[in-house]
Amino acid sequence: MKRAVAIISGDSNLKEAIQQIERSRYNTGFTLDASGKYRGTVSTSDLRRLIISGVSETDAVQEHPCSCAYAVRAADLASHDAIRDALADLTLQGVEHIPVLGGDDAIVDVFSLEDLQHASEQSQTEEYAARQRRSILIVGGAGYLGSVLTAQLLERGYTVRILDNFLYGRRSLEQIPQTPALEIIEGDLRNIHTCVSALDGVHAVVLLAAIVGDPASKIRPRATIETNVIATQALATACKLQCINRFLYASTCSVYGLGGSVLDEESELHPVSLYARTKIASEKIILDMGDAYFTPTILRMGTLYGYSPRMRFDLVVNTMTMHAFSERKIRVFGGKQWRPLLSVSDAAEAYVRCIEADLASVGNQVFNVGSDDHNYQIETIAGMIAETLGGIEVLHDHKSLDVRDYRVSFKKVREVLGFHAADTVEAASRTIYSNLEMGLIPDPSQKIYYNHFFDVTEE
Repeated sequence: MKRAVAIISGDSNLKEAIQQIERSRYNTGFTLDASGKYRGTVSTSDLRRLIISGVSETDAVQEHPCSCAYAVRAADLASHDAIRDALADLTLQGVEHIPVLGGDDAIVDVFSLEDLQHASEQSQTEEYAARQRRSILIVGGAGYLGSVLTAQLLERGYTVRILDNFLYGRRSLEQIPQTPALEIIEGDLRNIHTCVSALDGVHAVVLLAAIVGDPASKIRPRATIETNVIATQALATACKLQCINRFLYASTCSVYGLGGSVLDEESELHPVSLYARTKIASEKIILDMGDAYFTPTILRMGTLYGYSPRMRFDLVVNTMTMHAFSERKIRVFGGKQWRPLLSVSDAAEAYVRCIEADLASVGNQVFNVGSDDHNYQIETIAGMIAETLGGIEVLHDHKSLDVRDYRVSFKKVREVLGFHAADTVEAASRTIYSNLEMGLIPDPSQKIYYNHFFDVTEE
C-alpha cells in the first residue's frame, strides 16, 4: 500500500526537505537518521516555522526534533491491538499516514488511515483527501477572477484563504458557500505585516490582486506602481524566505502590446501602457528570484470575459453584451485590432491545473493562457455577439484610442498542462444577457462594475 510520501535522509537540510515534501502529493514527510532508520514525521509547516524562528535553512533535518515518531511494525500488522493503537496515534496527531517498519527500523511501507481500516480506497478519493490538506492563499480572492477561482478550489476540496482589500465591495462573496474551508482576511497587499501573516500555514500562493487595466492604471499611477510592482516583490520575497515554493502570478497578454505575427512566450514585448509595463517589471523581478526551491509560475492571460460574482463591464465581450441588452446596439471602435480571449471560468481552471501540476513542469516558467482559435478581431467579436443575441445593430467607428493589437500562441500551455478552453463567446454572452434579463445585475451602469471608478458606494 506504499504511498508517495516523501522520505527524507537525515543529512538533508531544511530547504531541501521542504522541496522534497512539496514535490510529493502530501504535506508531511518521514525523516531518517544517518543509518537509514526512521526518526519521525515532519511537515512543511513545521520546517517553515523553524526557518521563520531564525534557524538556518541549511541546517540538517536531523538536528531538529520531529513533530511525532509514530510507526507500526510490519510484524504487528496481524495484531488487532497493534492496528488499534496505530489508528489511535493517527487520530490523536491528526496525520494521514504512518510508516511501516521492518526489523532494522527502516521504512518498508507506508499505510494511510484507510489502509489500516481495511477500506477499499479509490484513487479519486485519495486525491480529494490530499487536496483537503492543501491550503491556498488567493490574494485578490474577492475579485473578478478570484471569486471564480475560490469557488472552484473549494469545490475540489482545497482549503482557501482570501486576502482582499475589497476595493470593489464584498458582493462577490455572497455567492460563495460559507464553509470552514474558507477563511477571509481583509487587508491591503501593500501592508507588509498583513501579507506575511496571511502566509502562515499555506502551501501555495496565487497573486491576482493588482490595479488592473489600462484606464484604472492611468487614473491611479502611484497606486499602480505600489501594488503591481513594489508590493508584488515584497510578497514574492516573503514566500521565498518562508520556502513557499509554489507562487502563481497573474500577468496579461497586454505585455505584447503590438505584434504583426502570432506571439509566443519568447516573443519581444511591446507594452503600450503603464499597466503592461508594471506587469513586465514584476514578471522579471519574480523570475529572477526563482531557483531550485522557489519556483514561481507566470500566467499571461488573454482578455477575460464571462459572468463572475464580481462582475465587470469594462471588458470587451461583457461591455458589448451589456450594450446589446440596454441599447440593442453594439459600438465598435476601430475593429481590426486582434485580441486573444479567455473566459474567467477557463482562466480559473488554468490556475487549478498549475496548482496541481508537478512543480518541475511549471516552476520558473511563463505561460500564455488561452486558446489559439480564440484570437479574434474586435469587429468579429461584435458580430458573434450580435448574431447570438439576435436583432442587435453593430455601429462602426473606425477611430480608436486603443492601439493594442496582438495575436498569441497558446501551444505551451496546451502541451504542458493539457489546457483547452471550454467556454465560448457565444455561450458567455447568452449567460450575461440572461442574468441581466432576470435582474441578477439590477443596474449594469453602476460604477462598481468598472475597475477605473474605484467606488463601492453603490454596493
